[in-house]
Amino acid sequence: MNIVILAAGDFPTHPIPLRALQEADFVVCCDSAYEAIRNEELGIRNYVVVGDGDSLSEQDKTALGDRWIHVAEQDYNDLHKAMCWATEKLSIFNSHFSILGASGKREDHTLGNISYLATFSEEYPGIDLEMLTDYGRFTIQNSPFKIQNYKSFPRQQVSLFTLDPRTRVTATGLQWPLNDATLAPWWQGTLNSVLSDSFTLSSDGPLLVFQTYDPKPL
Repeated sequence: MNIVILAAGDFPTHPIPLRALQEADFVVCCDSAYEAIRNEELGIRNYVVVGDGDSLSEQDKTALGDRWIHVAEQDYNDLHKAMCWATEKLSIFNSHFSILGASGKREDHTLGNISYLATFSEEYPGIDLEMLTDYGRFTIQNSPFKIQNYKSFPRQQVSLFTLDPRTRVTATGLQWPLNDATLAPWWQGTLNSVLSDSFTLSSDGPLLVFQTYDPKPL
């Protein structure tokens, strides 16, 4: 089952996230993203809208009926609320989750949303999860010391981020390989490049991985 969580950043324009939205079996929409999904006329039928309701009019709530899921608590943002609803109501087993619309607009929201990947991977071990932007794909590697192989292509750009500066990372198949290295400043693991059709990563803590859709121009 393909499940999309639609956040309220920039609505996607790249074909890859748009295809994920159009081909989704179910869409869980943050309440502040409802206007985008309604106005884009994508023909989405299976969806709910989740949040605290501060971005919806009373008319919207009435029109949504039982598609409107009100979550009043304020400890977490709407993206977390949407993911919690999705994992409680839709099984994570044999499901693929794609987060869309999580970047753009306010940079603090973007950083917060990206960091939620690590939180989700801890809260839902084994979840098949990605975040798609208009430029590439974020995934989270959260299996300590396990060597993971990534399918790729020559000159694909790859950036690595650790949320704990003590995390040690090993990477092969990249232009600048890493051997038990720390990436304390966030910029330190960015803008690497793949040499062939795959690369491998291992770490002793959560590792955010960004892969571009397109190769770096020659």
